[in-house]
Amino acid sequence: MKRIAVFGTHGAAKTTLVYKLAAYFKMNNKNVIVIHETARQCPFPINNDTVYQTTLYVVASQLKKELEAEAEKFEIAISDRTLSDAFIYINHLERDNALTQSLQSFCYEWIKQYNVLIYLEPNTGFTIANDGVRATDVNYQLAIRDDFREMIDEIEQKHGKLNMIKAESDQVFDEEKCKILIQEINRNLNEQARNLHLA
Repeated sequence: MKRIAVFGTHGAAKTTLVYKLAAYFKMNNKNVIVIHETARQCPFPINNDTVYQTTLYVVASQLKKELEAEAEKFEIAISDRTLSDAFIYINHLERDNALTQSLQSFCYEWIKQYNVLIYLEPNTGFTIANDGVRATDVNYQLAIRDDFREMIDEIEQKHGKLNMIKAESDQVFDEEKCKILIQEINRNLNEQARNLHLA
């Protein structure tokens, strides 16, 4: 199974891109599943109220979904976030503990399981939709964005360059730009699979 993950700070158009990618691959006769963001179903507090149990729940539930997709033999699984995303929010609040720190090492290793990563950032002035779940404070969003940048640097220092495409939210909402972005993702996915086959 090929794994694609779209990640980055909240309000950066990740979910929109996930659905557009799923539609693209389905139209090309691929057996696709979307792994939805699990924080929205979390029974523990999220955003600025995140506790360590939130991190454990989000990671465990997403990992379960990804493994189920593999067991069900989908060709492509598109994840709305990576397992590593959960640590951004707990670490930002400095509420991590021994349990989350141990799990973080595993998730930083797991990120190499994704065949293609798409890292999204919001454009300046991009309005965060108030859906009753995500935090709408722009300063908080930008602080989380900076934490994501640090996380990427940390993971690449440990594991080398990730197979990652960096984009911004306006590329998702502009029809022509999004078409080009999706073609780049598909090309990247095929090249990565071909390289693995030749290795």
